[in-house]
Amino acid sequence: MVRSSLFVRALGTAIGVPLLAGLTLVAAPAQAAPASHTEKPEPLAITIDTMSPSVVPRTGDITLTGTVTNVDTETWSTISLYPFISGEPMTTEAELRAAVEVPVSEDVGQRIFRNVPLDEVAELAPGESYDYTIVVPRSLYSVPSGGVYWFGVHALADGPISRDQVADGRARTFLPYVPANAQGEIETALVIPLRRHVAFEADGSVAHVDDWEQTLGDGGRLRALVELGAAAGSAPVTWLIDPALPDVVRRLAAGNPARSLDPTLPPDAEEEPEGEQSDEPSPSVALSTPPDAEDDPDDELEPEEAAAAETASEWLADLRSALFGNQVLALPYGDVDVAAAADHDTRLFDLAVARTGAVLASWDVPTMPAIGSPSGYLDPDAIALASSATTTLLTDRMFGDEPPAVADTGSERLVVLSSGAAEGGPRPGDRLAGVALRQRIVSEAAIRMLDTGDRPLVMMLPLGWQPEDLDGFFSGLQLDWLDLSTVSEATDRPAAVVDPARLTYPERQARRELREANFETAQDLIVAGRRLETILTRNDQISSTVTDQALTSTSYAAREAPRAARTATRESQEWIESRLRSVTVDAPVGVTLSGSTGSFLATVTNDLDQPVTVVVTARSDDGIDVTDSEPLQLAADSQTTVSIDVHTRRPGVHDVTLHLSNVDGDQLGSFDSVPIRSAQVSTVIWVIMASGAGILFLAVAARLVRRFRHRNDPEPEPESEPQPEREPAA
Repeated sequence: MVRSSLFVRALGTAIGVPLLAGLTLVAAPAQAAPASHTEKPEPLAITIDTMSPSVVPRTGDITLTGTVTNVDTETWSTISLYPFISGEPMTTEAELRAAVEVPVSEDVGQRIFRNVPLDEVAELAPGESYDYTIVVPRSLYSVPSGGVYWFGVHALADGPISRDQVADGRARTFLPYVPANAQGEIETALVIPLRRHVAFEADGSVAHVDDWEQTLGDGGRLRALVELGAAAGSAPVTWLIDPALPDVVRRLAAGNPARSLDPTLPPDAEEEPEGEQSDEPSPSVALSTPPDAEDDPDDELEPEEAAAAETASEWLADLRSALFGNQVLALPYGDVDVAAAADHDTRLFDLAVARTGAVLASWDVPTMPAIGSPSGYLDPDAIALASSATTTLLTDRMFGDEPPAVADTGSERLVVLSSGAAEGGPRPGDRLAGVALRQRIVSEAAIRMLDTGDRPLVMMLPLGWQPEDLDGFFSGLQLDWLDLSTVSEATDRPAAVVDPARLTYPERQARRELREANFETAQDLIVAGRRLETILTRNDQISSTVTDQALTSTSYAAREAPRAARTATRESQEWIESRLRSVTVDAPVGVTLSGSTGSFLATVTNDLDQPVTVVVTARSDDGIDVTDSEPLQLAADSQTTVSIDVHTRRPGVHDVTLHLSNVDGDQLGSFDSVPIRSAQVSTVIWVIMASGAGILFLAVAARLVRRFRHRNDPEPEPESEPQPEREPAA
């Protein structure tokens, strides 16, 4: 890379002509390129990386630095760099909005020097870059009146086409001028949004850890935003934060643990669980309350996990410092899609608003409730969900040509965001480059200052924006007519009355809202988490953890992949239900009662490694009543039997299904069926059986009496055996 800089004063000496105070060298307007030339990119790409000051100074220089890069396939030589400025200012926001769409080849200003460049490089081969520095004294240009001027750099060079007055590369930005006699200040509030897509694995651990480590680490977007807030120093800023974000980062700082069933309550010595206790003790640390960010990560973590944990811990510590002393607006937990929630599930919205987040609460950071979409659009139903204490942020595009700074619907107070300030600068450069965005903010403020001076500027930084020159960004906002303040301070003024039904809500925004299915799957996951907690004897946080995860699945970020969000939510629900099914009930093969009442034994097995409390409930036909068991406490990995009482109202076989439930009667998933045969007989049968027994008793008694009466009778003589007849002798 070639590096050089030629300053104006040195340049004056080089050409042998002293630069006189007050001298203005102005060239003829730069010629518009032919149509055929504008259809392809310019061969030299120029950036403006720094610019100081950010406004037309009363005295002194404007210093520009940046790069010139040969993006062509041919070598370009004798590349001369000239600053330029427009002759007339822009004085309305509409003109600024139109300016960002001006074609690159269109003439928007005059070169300050015609034949004398302020920097020059001999040659650039394809792909080669050059770092330039241009210093423009105030004496070399004039500005006729207050407003916003085009300002930038042109490059003229020799290449495949001979040098002419058509720029072979250019960079453009805005340069405001507020005259010294302007009175007052324009209040300006910058909103720094901390919101990001959050996804979880089925076991409750944070998904895509590599992406998190990148965004939280050096050069990452979330890291840069925190550093930007810190760079503001004593200048106040307003943070718009999803409370789920620091909670998720805190889990990463704890090593990204999976969802835990471990005890969060101390053991109750008076209530010993039934069954045989497992030999392995259960850990006492709940993963729903990971260690403080300042704590060292677990030494047993894998190297990748340990690196991510360290990065997350550092980011949390920096965020805590950056939030101190600034206004913090808290979004509904999980950054819930408010417009969609208004249509499909206001209960879930209320739940999200009520959750402040564990990390913010532990830091004792004062927060104010707020709602606002990344685009700034909310429909009337969504606006109506806000309470009187909620700061509702809306884009000025919803209000027509003359948007107010603050609006009032009669029940909600609306803060109007400048969409123009968030658009950034003009082409051909990156509209959201640091200098481009800062210059647009200053320009919007200058126009309001010169207009009425009483309409504050509230601007939310673009969601995907990543600041570069942090110190330069805020130094360019430190102006005697620009007062940096918080949203609350800037909007503490009378509001214009508006009818929400008359605000513009584009159909494309309505089409992007999350569908009802996403809210249904979220509610199913929340219900499953509550059921799991109700059976865990010593865990009172699993439900809260699962609810937090479910809310993130209904975020604005989920709009980009709603089906994937539903799939991940269902997988988490299945993980929980599989744990619920680990506690089972087994009934006997069959039961026969000898009467209308009786009981039988059922077996309850706990295959979880934590103690549980369950109830055996029964469902049957109306011919039999089955009593639910009392709550059963089972130790981890244990089994017990329970006696179930039954009462039949009619004879026959009754099919009874035993369910395992929590103490609230919600079924957990395990069930078993048992046929119960009633042996109950009628009264007639009992009479017949009793008569038969009576006859038998009388017969036995009569025989005994006869035997008693004849007990002294002599034994009868035995009869002599008859003698056989003899045959007569012959």
